[in-house]
Amino acid sequence: MEPSPPREPDWALASTRLVLACDEAVGRFAREHPGETCSFLGFAVGSCFGEVVIAFDTPANGLARARRHEALVVRSRNRTLATEFGWRNAGFHLNRLPIVAHAPSSAEFAYPEFARMHFADWEPYFLDRGTPGEADPTGKVAVLLQGVANAVVDRGLLRRLDLASPFYVGGEFAREDLGLVVLRATNWPS
Repeated sequence: MEPSPPREPDWALASTRLVLACDEAVGRFAREHPGETCSFLGFAVGSCFGEVVIAFDTPANGLARARRHEALVVRSRNRTLATEFGWRNAGFHLNRLPIVAHAPSSAEFAYPEFARMHFADWEPYFLDRGTPGEADPTGKVAVLLQGVANAVVDRGLLRRLDLASPFYVGGEFAREDLGLVVLRATNWPS
């Protein structure tokens, strides 16, 4: 008899826990770094989806990392597109590594591992690949993080921080084709 597949995680409970953890992390960050302007709140999800790291970035760090990343991207694009048949995959190479005005990864944030949450029920669920051709479960985490980002912004949980304009909330996935994705932008200039 084959073992039964792991149960699907309780996404509603995970959302509630992550919003509460984010609220706690924002409060702690505001207390520990009262004069620090924040430009990005990121949620990084590990490859087996058992942990979510909450990270904060600052405008100075984000722009310095973005500038460094832009130089690397331009060098890579120039090298790739200059080949004899580089034009054939130009769209892929232009979209593969976008140039952005923030750090390209939460690992490069000024406060890359400010808080951490563990979800024990995610690991068996995401590590079970019993059926070939199943949909990629990354989408379930993406839906969760989008909902958490919406809650963080819509409930005003960021009000205790000195926010840069604009301020981003994003999720980082352990897939090369996704990386760090901006889920919400707020505190737009007037």
